[in-house]
Amino acid sequence: MMAWRSDLQAFCMLMFFLVSAGSVVSGKRAVLNVKDYGAVTDGQTDNSQAFSEAWKAACKQKGRTVINVPKGGKYYVRQASFEGPCKGSVVFMIRGDVYAPTDKASHTLPYWIKFRYVDNLIIAGDGNLYGGGRSAWPYKSQMQVVPHSLRLEFVNHARIDRIRSIDSKDKHISIYGCNDVRMNRIRTTAPHDSPNTDGLHIAMSKRIRVTDSKFDTGDDCVAVFSGSHDLNITGCSCGPGHGFSIGSMGRSPNEDPITKINIQNCTLSHTDNGFRIKTWAAPSHPTLASDITVEDVRMDNVHNPIIIDQNYCPQGGCDDKVGSQVQIKNLKLKDIWGISSTETAVKLQCSSKKPCQGVVLEDINILFRDLETRKIRDALSSCAFVNGFSRGKQSPKACI
Repeated sequence: MMAWRSDLQAFCMLMFFLVSAGSVVSGKRAVLNVKDYGAVTDGQTDNSQAFSEAWKAACKQKGRTVINVPKGGKYYVRQASFEGPCKGSVVFMIRGDVYAPTDKASHTLPYWIKFRYVDNLIIAGDGNLYGGGRSAWPYKSQMQVVPHSLRLEFVNHARIDRIRSIDSKDKHISIYGCNDVRMNRIRTTAPHDSPNTDGLHIAMSKRIRVTDSKFDTGDDCVAVFSGSHDLNITGCSCGPGHGFSIGSMGRSPNEDPITKINIQNCTLSHTDNGFRIKTWAAPSHPTLASDITVEDVRMDNVHNPIIIDQNYCPQGGCDDKVGSQVQIKNLKLKDIWGISSTETAVKLQCSSKKPCQGVVLEDINILFRDLETRKIRDALSSCAFVNGFSRGKQSPKACI
């Protein structure tokens, strides 16, 4: 009976995405099984070539084509790159569990699974991507390059649905140079002390939507970098991890601005930070972060619930007498509540050279739980070089 239900579920999921693909490109439909191209599930045989051959066949098809990675067994893939342009749209249905290599030579591969120059792409299924991070984390300090588990480069009009990434060696999912990518019900999982395992890493991309997703990881749950525009994060949870982060910014010349970022209806639990903007201290280069809204967000024992740090200098050697050249403006923080694990729950430390402009604090209600006494009391706020105003309930007492 359970096997029958599993097959029915797989069939329904497949039909759902075939119909969904119809809203992207019209035409014929085909289903390609990676096992027909030589894939095996013994957990040892490298299936990179089989996956690649299935992709090449799908990419040549007009209309809609589904690549099916069936449930059952372990698909070992050392490294796979799926490149376009394709003649039609492709649905990559991952229902089986895919495993990355764990040998030391694999730790410095530039990527594990990559999609590049593809339009009208769907990556979906209830399968897991096992990144093999535990084999690489102890050596991170010795290596400059470690592979991201799933990377999209120059991909347009894409959807990622229900994919789970576990123990990535570095970033779980990275989005670069993409346009119109929707991510729904994704899950990233790694221990709280796993280094640089960002859940979602976004740069040089626009029209990105992330909904109903869960990030448990060792670094930023979502990290937003230069050139990101029109990003919406809704209904997501974060923790453990380092929270939702914009930047760092200003380290390199000619960085593109970060604009129109919206974070709504999210929960952060036992994270190092809640919402953070960080820019390099001097010497830094001019750029802009603007039109950012964080609204309806719950903080549960978060170390730094709200923080702007324009004196970011992790390696030292910065001139603290010269302010950052990154301009932050039009930042709205509304309906943010919960518990801080540090007394100063709101820290807005902006640049003396380019003070923050148009900052709005509205209905903030964050209390401080003393970890020693376990008592809850009022928190504090701290501001420097901030222009803006506050309204509604303010706990801690607003510093602007």
